[in-house]
Amino acid sequence: METSTNLVRPKIDENGWVIQIKESLDVLQQQEDEDEFCASVFNVPKELFALKPEAYIPQSVSIGPYHHWRSELYEMERYKLAAVQRFEKRINKRGKFRSEVVEEFKKHDLQIRSCYHKFIDYKEETLALLMALDAVFLLECLQFYVRHAHKTPDADFKQLGRVLDLSGTSAAHNSIIRDLMMLENQLPLFLLQKLLELQMGSKVKAEERLPGLLRLVCQELSPFTFNLPDNSNFHINERGHILEVLYYAIVPIVSSNQDPILTDEEGSESLDDEVDISTVRQTFGALFWKALSSLNVRPLRFLAELHQRARNLKPFTVMVKKDTIKSKMKKGEGKGEESVVKIIAPKRHEPAIPTVADLHSAGVKFVPIDGDLSTVHFEKTTGTLYLPRIRMDRNTEIILRNLVAFEASAAPGALVFTRYTDFMNGIIDRAEDVKLLRENGIISNHLKGDREVANLWNSMGKCVNHTKVEFLDKVIEDVNTYYYRKWKVVAVKFVKKHIFGSWQFLTLLAALILLALSCMQSFCSVYDCKNWLHESNLYEDCAGD
Repeated sequence: METSTNLVRPKIDENGWVIQIKESLDVLQQQEDEDEFCASVFNVPKELFALKPEAYIPQSVSIGPYHHWRSELYEMERYKLAAVQRFEKRINKRGKFRSEVVEEFKKHDLQIRSCYHKFIDYKEETLALLMALDAVFLLECLQFYVRHAHKTPDADFKQLGRVLDLSGTSAAHNSIIRDLMMLENQLPLFLLQKLLELQMGSKVKAEERLPGLLRLVCQELSPFTFNLPDNSNFHINERGHILEVLYYAIVPIVSSNQDPILTDEEGSESLDDEVDISTVRQTFGALFWKALSSLNVRPLRFLAELHQRARNLKPFTVMVKKDTIKSKMKKGEGKGEESVVKIIAPKRHEPAIPTVADLHSAGVKFVPIDGDLSTVHFEKTTGTLYLPRIRMDRNTEIILRNLVAFEASAAPGALVFTRYTDFMNGIIDRAEDVKLLRENGIISNHLKGDREVANLWNSMGKCVNHTKVEFLDKVIEDVNTYYYRKWKVVAVKFVKKHIFGSWQFLTLLAALILLALSCMQSFCSVYDCKNWLHESNLYEDCAGD
């Protein structure tokens, strides 16, 4: 009888696995440079994948081994085979795809496997053929984009052009663009360079050609607007795939010498203040109406009675204190408490910064700038916030999420791009905020409306552990300093803190009101207030209503 461990044991080719490991160890012993075997294609972190799985799973075309065997992606295989035919035509070597390209890739089997974080359980020939097909198709896509940028159409790309409709109106076009930028759908760049060497017949020409291809493709696919110099080589030898190239074209390299992790407790002070202010308002209101109802002045007693009836018809919603909620969550007291807990929003890593609308009302100006994230800065003397232009379309969210996923998996230092999404999530809260950025030329909105853009940025805040980034945190600090020094903001803050949040002031105010009402009652007990208050007529009219 089989044990329970045998029942759940995966079916694998043990002999094949042993042979593969032995061959890999033999090749590793012959390698001098260990950096060649650094993984660059990772699985999407689970906490990100759970939020929106469709943002990380290709829908039209698979590139690489992770999603190759999904049946719904087989439709694009015929386009890959057609790309192989056109590749052989360009190198004037028909039928040489398997004898030259596939064989060349087989020589780099271990290097290909090492580029993927996940174990690749394919035979050498299977993996080489799979990667060769995908590499030829991907190279043709890149060349097609370059020819479109230079407006030099080629009859060889006519069939591919039907799919990659660069007018942007084709659903297939946008789907393929999104798939090519997904983290789990990447191909090592050194394979594209090997193909260019075969196509151009020169290693030197291939090394000169590939950076130009990537530069134009990054400018075409990037949601940010920037102009890269023609001599940009992107440090190709240090980059693993296209998504990584795009990431380093957008994100400056910064060091993180301080404790990078932001804790959940940061920013919780505002919630505590909200709970306290709400409690103060309720207590003060109860004292006021109770005092009003205790007086003998009939119009005032009528108002108090009217207020009580309104409360009986529709009770006020009372915010539950955080300590009560936490205690109930720990005890798990039934279904009723579960509904109470749901009204509390999950903790966000949103930075403490006013929204665009609030900043605009305080006199802050927003100026667009072409460039990467290092261009984000704030001029305190003029109150001007400079932000890079960004295009929001059907592909933007997928690209942004996969850039965050790559950064969370592979970034060596601070999570700069993730912190940028935090920043945008902080200043964008409503459609009004998006409208102001759009009117100032910072956001180019190609979605249905401003509300959709706001929802996109707000959903980006639920990501991974966030880090402190010096230049972005300085921008947040400078913006807050400028904003909270404005007299309007200071006045509102003073009222909130020292009036609504002050027991002493509210107690004094309640005492003064009670004193005034008592004086009024004493005055009316001596003098007849019936004539100037019209007590009887007012009370009868109100009672009749």
